[in-house]
Amino acid sequence: MATQHFSEGDFDLLSTIYDIIKSVEKEQQDNAQKLKDSQEAGQKVLELQRKLDHAREVVKKLPGIELSKDEQLLQIDLLRRQLTLKRDLLNKYRSITSFDRETQSEYQINQH
Repeated sequence: MATQHFSEGDFDLLSTIYDIIKSVEKEQQDNAQKLKDSQEAGQKVLELQRKLDHAREVVKKLPGIELSKDEQLLQIDLLRRQLTLKRDLLNKYRSITSFDRETQSEYQINQH
């Protein structure tokens, strides 16, 4: 399974939502300005729609998205156990003196 990367900008929706709210809340007396603000709000809504569509596509490509929540939790548990085992092995090998390492290597060579 290939690792997919995404950027924070892929999910930056709040600034666009804020701009939409700002343009809708404006109280203009001039009809021309109201029309301009309405068009601006429409453009911002389209921009938000494009960002939402892009975010959906990014989420669909994330690894593990095809798994159910329970399957993901099992996978996390398995990976955590593997990590713990590997850390324990690393600590064990670090604690072995160099003489013990040479002896262990010779023992492994003689077994094969």
